[in-house]
Parts: sequence; structure tokens; C-alpha cells
Amino acid sequence: MELGELWKKLDSDKLSKPVLGAVHIQKKSKHPVQKLKNAYLWTSGFSFVFLIGFIILFFLFDETIVKAGLVFMIASYIFFFAANFSMYQKVNVVLPIDQSLKKALEYTHQFITENIRFQERVALFIYPFAAASGFLMGGSAGSGNVMKMLEIKEVIIIMVVTSAVLTPAGFYLTRWLYKVSYEKCLTELKARIDELQRPN
Repeated sequence: MELGELWKKLDSDKLSKPVLGAVHIQKKSKHPVQKLKNAYLWTSGFSFVFLIGFIILFFLFDETIVKAGLVFMIASYIFFFAANFSMYQKVNVVLPIDQSLKKALEYTHQFITENIRFQERVALFIYPFAAASGFLMGGSAGSGNVMKMLEIKEVIIIMVVTSAVLTPAGFYLTRWLYKVSYEKCLTELKARIDELQRPN
């Protein structure tokens, strides 16, 4: 069957679930897949704003150790921007005509869930260094000589404790932000999948 004939068949069979699903996905403001795609775009935007902020800070501090911490943060936000914008591009709001709606939605749900968990694990690795970088920036702004400040044993202890406290706090904050941004849409998407599994 030629592609044109196939599209005519799909158009004439709008009561079938896959075709209804395709139409719903194209209603961009309502379907959970489109909402998830939009959420990735917003997350990409926030990552880009933070990236620009850290680039500006890099030029405001002179000490090498502080700049090293800022380079790490810049690299981290380049990763988060790239990861989220890549997901924005990959989340498909148009159902391919050669696979069922249910399988397409299941794949999207699994793909996004795994990506969120991966980003959470990466964030958990980044937070100790982020906390230390913030501590060093504060020390540089306050004393003007971070290297001399780090010669004091108590300062090292405070920095380690700060990182130990802020790392789990930052991790749970990240989970909460992902929950606010994505969980409701993922729940809606799972409900759509469950509806397709029910017998007619």
C-alpha cells in the first residue's frame, strides 16, 4: 500500500485508538507527551541561565582555585543544558505510523523516567564539588586570599562539613524539582497507557 493510500486509510479510521492518540499528541497544550517536551525546554532554559551566570562569575574572580571550581560548574551546566535540550529534541509528539500508540507511549514513559534518574545520579556526584566551589567563592570574596585561608585546618573542616550537609540537601531539592516538573505529566502518560491496555 502506498504512503498516500495509507494516510487516507488512517484518516478514515479515526475511531481506532492509535489514530486518536496521534491526534491527541498533536494537541500541543494538552497531551502529557507535549507537556513533558515543554518541561525539557524550560529545564534547558534554566540550565542555560545558570551557565551564563557561572561564566560571568569566572571573570569576576582572579584566584586560580576559585576559577577551577567555576570551570567545573560551567562544565556541569553545559552537560545539563545539552542533556535536557537533547531530550527536548528526542521526545516525539508525532506517533510513527508503523508502531502502536501503546508501545510508543510506553517507550516515551520509560525513556524519560530513566533520563530523570540518570540526571539525579549525575547531580549527586556534582553537588559536593558545587558546595566546595561556593565555599571558595565566599572565602575569596570575604578574605581575598583563598589559598592562605585554606592553610587553616578549621577552614578545611568547615568546607568538608558544608559539602556533606549541602550534598543531600541539594539532591532532595533536585528530586523535588524533577517531581514538580515531570511527575504529574508522567502520571498522566501512565494513565493513558493503562487506558489503552483495557479491553474495549
